[in-house]
Amino acid sequence: MTTPQLTALPHLAILDVTGDDAQAFLHAQVPSDIRTLNNERAQISGWCTAKGRLLTTFVIWPIENGYRLVLASDVRDAIAKRLKMYVLRLKVQVIPATDLVYGLLHPGTALANLPLPTTDWQVTRQDEMTAVRIDSTRVLLTGPENQFQALTADLACASQEDWLRADIAQGFPLVTQATSEHYVPQMINLDKLGGVSFKKGCYPGQEIVARTHYLGKIKRHLYRVGSEQPLVSGTEVRSAVLNGQACGSLLMVAPGLDGNWLALAVLQQDATEGALYLQTESGEQTLTLIDLVLPEAAE
Repeated sequence: MTTPQLTALPHLAILDVTGDDAQAFLHAQVPSDIRTLNNERAQISGWCTAKGRLLTTFVIWPIENGYRLVLASDVRDAIAKRLKMYVLRLKVQVIPATDLVYGLLHPGTALANLPLPTTDWQVTRQDEMTAVRIDSTRVLLTGPENQFQALTADLACASQEDWLRADIAQGFPLVTQATSEHYVPQMINLDKLGGVSFKKGCYPGQEIVARTHYLGKIKRHLYRVGSEQPLVSGTEVRSAVLNGQACGSLLMVAPGLDGNWLALAVLQQDATEGALYLQTESGEQTLTLIDLVLPEAAE
């Protein structure tokens, strides 16, 4: 049995949206149906521009009088500022939270006094700590710093890179500052992960997202790729099949255990039939296509 490993996740941060109108406000902004959430249920979601491009993706679940969003730390403050522009006269507060985000790899059934969730997107709580199961290998944790300090003394520790490698292995699509406004939800499988509802009312970008879904005109998909050299999120990928034209970009990257690098990349489908590379200052950096990311559809 693999030992549970705890790791700090400084690349993630928390935004709390609270107030009497928090549900109505967020429901009109995001592509998922947050009305299906309850105290024991979380989901992945995002926020789009009017053109259907994702500004960010996040994990969201209900808290007292509102919702908690865990998103990339490098977009948190910009997203908070932009969300506040749409509050108008609604009773809504958008608050960057001071709680920390940790991850637990290879979770057991409990963490100290906190019972851990056993199904994907289940939420459990104990005092000030919250646990959300992202997939069968990981649990996302939020809580105050002193709570985590106590836990780290008794648990094996993993690295942030271990968590990022798991993101890539599981096809978890985190949109950061480097990739903000690059993709429509279907390009990163947000719809397949339960982050898009095609039955709800209007939200920014809905027309584009719905048209893409019903007409089936999605030419770019999520792939896993590798390289022998370091990779950077947001870097443009080029295709030999397309005579060196850009065919997509790197969504997320992580150093592999073997010294190579791994990434999730959004790529034009026909470009994957030939060589892929990055154009760097020192020349062409070859990418190896590993596979197409095909997550199981959310229930």
